[in-house]
Amino acid sequence: MAQRKLILLSDLYFERNVELNERIRSLFQHKKPSIGYIPSCSDPQRIYVEHTRRFYRQFEMEDVQYYDLDTEYEESMLDSLFECDAIHLSGGNTFYFLSLLQQRNRIEQLRSYVSDGGILIGVSAGSILMTPTIQIAGYGEDADENHIGLTDLQALALVDFEFAPHWDRSEEMMKSFREYAQNHQSKVYACPDGGAVVVENESLELYGGATPALYREDEE
Repeated sequence: MAQRKLILLSDLYFERNVELNERIRSLFQHKKPSIGYIPSCSDPQRIYVEHTRRFYRQFEMEDVQYYDLDTEYEESMLDSLFECDAIHLSGGNTFYFLSLLQQRNRIEQLRSYVSDGGILIGVSAGSILMTPTIQIAGYGEDADENHIGLTDLQALALVDFEFAPHWDRSEEMMKSFREYAQNHQSKVYACPDGGAVVVENESLELYGGATPALYREDEE
């Protein structure tokens, strides 16, 4: 996919990171952009969306709208989502989040949104959803539980790698990601909290210690 603007974050960071902040800001054409926030499950008290709004205020972005795919889902509300300058996919349970996107038939629409120039921003589960499969979400000690028994784990496939958030920078955890990459013959990027993988068109940039855990042998 030639045209794409993707930001894969491990978490919502509030520590000053001038380089990454400037890079994120550079992807937006408007000074006061609109951001559509999709939660991984309903957020009735709006706790997580408020936390996300605080994050975007660092960039002087105030317009963050909430779009629920879960218990508060209203199809007519979704029209304006795809008119936003950016769409934010929250963290949470990756299996449940993917099941909502499948249920609401939003996978193709999100792909089209990106190819039409929309910016897609993910945090943890939201970042994993941009990759070909969410398999890695069920891997390791802090794995998401697939409590809904989801079998189709194919995700948005906007990139050709997998994303491992919350890397604690330990060699032990890195070894675990390498084993996963070897076993699944895939390319994995490990990302610590505060780090990011930024993809713009064909270019890929790593921030805050994000690093390749392992490339497929044929790409070394």
